[in-house]
Amino acid sequence: MDLNTPITKIPRVGLNYQKKLKKMGIATIRDLLWHFPFRYDDFSNLTNIADAKIGQNVCVEGKIINIEIQRTWKRKMFLTNALIQDQTGSIGVVWFNQPFLINILQKGDMVILAGKISQGPNGLYLSSPIHEKISKNKIQKSNLIHTARLVPVYPETEGLSSRWLRFILKPILTALENKIIDPLPENIKKKYELLNLKDGLKQIHFPDSKKLAKKAQERFCFEELFILSLIILKERLALNLEKAITIPINIKAVQNFVKSLPYQLTNAQKKSAWRILKDLEKHRPMNRLLEGDVGSGK
Repeated sequence: MDLNTPITKIPRVGLNYQKKLKKMGIATIRDLLWHFPFRYDDFSNLTNIADAKIGQNVCVEGKIINIEIQRTWKRKMFLTNALIQDQTGSIGVVWFNQPFLINILQKGDMVILAGKISQGPNGLYLSSPIHEKISKNKIQKSNLIHTARLVPVYPETEGLSSRWLRFILKPILTALENKIIDPLPENIKKKYELLNLKDGLKQIHFPDSKKLAKKAQERFCFEELFILSLIILKERLALNLEKAITIPINIKAVQNFVKSLPYQLTNAQKKSAWRILKDLEKHRPMNRLLEGDVGSGK
């Protein structure tokens, strides 16, 4: 596996997901790794259940005391209800139309839940929170990808969620850890205090802090502009090697043409026209951009 490996070769990415990824322009592992999150949900601080308040986005750790499915015939909806308890208290949890959770989450499981506190007839509850099972002994934050950290949220399409993308990206980053070649020279990274590519990819997808997430974003912004500058420089050098037929300026003809116009040229128009005419006298092709507002007389 490397950055050029097609998504069809990625384990646990079936045909259905391959179609959805290609719909988003993702055909290789490189495309997938460069599908960056557009924001992060901050669930890095755990909240005691007793301290949770209505309307608050929280991340809580607790034990499942009870979990069951309820069918609401009026709205034809499945409700998965659970009761979660920590050392400070307990709180209800409701997931809407996710009956499969009863096969994933069991009574006695330790979980971390991240979501919004709502008010119901029976008191406060967590509404459709993100869930993640954990060891009964202790939280291993390095293994968590959906909760208890800065959680990346990606551009999505129907049937392709941020949760699934996190699930796929984590093992890919681990597998490629020692196989990623950084295109940026060491002296450039040192001069501008940039993260290397391996750390940049890790911190942009699963940042250890807001500061490192920002550092990763800066690294990839710099890389994009750096490579674009090299492409432009390469084209400019190639252009300088090309030959062109020189076209001498006929000053009299130009003056007569300008006088025939039913308006006066502005100073900016005169300056731009003169530079273009001088370029046409040279032995190499002209490479110039004429820029101006709509209606400015370009």
